[in-house]
Amino acid sequence: MRRKQTKVSMQDVADAVGVSLSTVSFVLNGQEKKFRISADISKQVWEMAKKMNYQVNEIARSLRTGLTRTVALIVADISDQFYSGLAFHFQEYAESKGYTVIVINTGEKQERVNSVFNILKNRKVDGILMVPIANIAEGVIERLNPDIPMVFVDRYFDKMETSRVIINNYEISKMVTQLLIGKGCKRIALITYRDSLQHMQDRKKGYTDVLSKNGLLDDKMICEVGYTDYKNTISDFLKRIWNLPAPVDGLFITTGGLSSVVIRCLVKMGVKLQSDIQIIGFDRMDMAVNVSIPYVRQPVKEICENAFDLLMSRIDSGNNAGNPVESAIPASIVTDADWP
Repeated sequence: MRRKQTKVSMQDVADAVGVSLSTVSFVLNGQEKKFRISADISKQVWEMAKKMNYQVNEIARSLRTGLTRTVALIVADISDQFYSGLAFHFQEYAESKGYTVIVINTGEKQERVNSVFNILKNRKVDGILMVPIANIAEGVIERLNPDIPMVFVDRYFDKMETSRVIINNYEISKMVTQLLIGKGCKRIALITYRDSLQHMQDRKKGYTDVLSKNGLLDDKMICEVGYTDYKNTISDFLKRIWNLPAPVDGLFITTGGLSSVVIRCLVKMGVKLQSDIQIIGFDRMDMAVNVSIPYVRQPVKEICENAFDLLMSRIDSGNNAGNPVESAIPASIVTDADWP
């Protein structure tokens, strides 16, 4: 006869870790910061609870605390390397803290935003980490989400008072442009998105400021595209600047998604990468081009952990407005020793 498995209690977890029942209760109910329980003890409690297969009564806990221990991650394009990495690391970190993550992909479609926030309100998520949709009006998100604590990641509105975690877009773009100049480039092109969001504006400004300072800025070397149907525009632009009397010799591409399209176009044109033209893009380009292409590495794991911790502080305060916090995490440029 099979022996009935005894249900694991909080007291069992407390005894196994060697802490009090109240400590386990505070940790499992997300109140460790409020009661000043160390990160090490919290980690031990969660790991032991998982090891012992402790089952939280989510309904009872939600009624008691008013929280569901569920957060949402809204990304612009889950197929993009950066955003898929963001989803992976955010879910891993959130689950290690005892939170369930709902991942929603907007596909850069503004018509989805209203239904997305309705779904999250009905699910009673505790907080939202959001990558705003390109070119959406600032007031739309504020109107749709007045109450749920929210943190922007990667993209943001300069005037909207919402906490955000970003990289140093302006500074890293200046570094990229300076590096291209240092390699002897004098006709440096930019391929970027046409966007009202601040991160794209900052990347473009870093590029234009450095070229202006060095007397190398030429507006005809800038290609700005929309978020859809841009392949032909990029192809035509590259062919035009390649056939100028003084052709392009350097290229800065401001996103990973654009980088893959640009590289394919150049290869099709017969251009020798990092020989005929020096290129720096965003995020690693795993393409069979037989040459290492320098790129801006975004610290995705660190971005996710900072964003989650910041979101938790907003949830703990029960306030989605006022005193916004900006966390700007430095990105880096990955080069190759063989790059000329």
